[in-house]
Amino acid sequence: MMLAWSFSARTADEVGRLVRALGRHRYLREADLRLHFTVDRALSDLPDFARHAAAFEARRRREPELDLRSRDPSLWRAATADEIAAVLGTFWTPDAAGLRAHERLLDALEELDLLGDEHAPFASSPEEPPHPELLLLDWVLLPVDELDADRHAGALRALEESGEEIDPSAPLYQEATVLSAAELLLGAPNGVLAEDFLIWSEGPYPYADYVFRGASKVAKLVEPPVGVRDI
Repeated sequence: MMLAWSFSARTADEVGRLVRALGRHRYLREADLRLHFTVDRALSDLPDFARHAAAFEARRRREPELDLRSRDPSLWRAATADEIAAVLGTFWTPDAAGLRAHERLLDALEELDLLGDEHAPFASSPEEPPHPELLLLDWVLLPVDELDADRHAGALRALEESGEEIDPSAPLYQEATVLSAAELLLGAPNGVLAEDFLIWSEGPYPYADYVFRGASKVAKLVEPPVGVRDI
């Protein structure tokens, strides 16, 4: 079962710093950050995204049978933390560039009939997320039995103090809140999120909590994250 932690990240800059921090700490096994092709299309007037948009359009011409409305994993591409931060910075900044990105994303989704059912930003069910999720932000942490006594002493100490029973060989999976069209287009009125940004994590709880607190500190967020045991 996954539980959510809320982070005091309410601007694109703060969320971008958090994404970067979650992708470079010593407990990380793998970061898997992905962008839907419609995001590249919406931002194709920016050089870093234009080449990806052009490459996808070339592929579409080569593969006319490609179903652009499907859940085919190849419709998402690997992205860097800096690219994710740039996407959020563009869509969540109320200026001319942000408005242009909004219009182009709406055009791309309407053309493919992918706007789907309306939902309030950050209010969709994590069990049944809307399609397509435009940004997929996932991380895998090292299993406990691969942690080093010196390098990973903090999390190991937190686990020992908790006394919880754990599966030492199981990797720990984490994912960001759903980021679909509603979140990119309506999630940050006036450049500020209505609520704190959420990251979901599997257990063991003390391990996830320790990593999240460290990432929050590295991201220079004003408050530590809040998990269910803090409520």
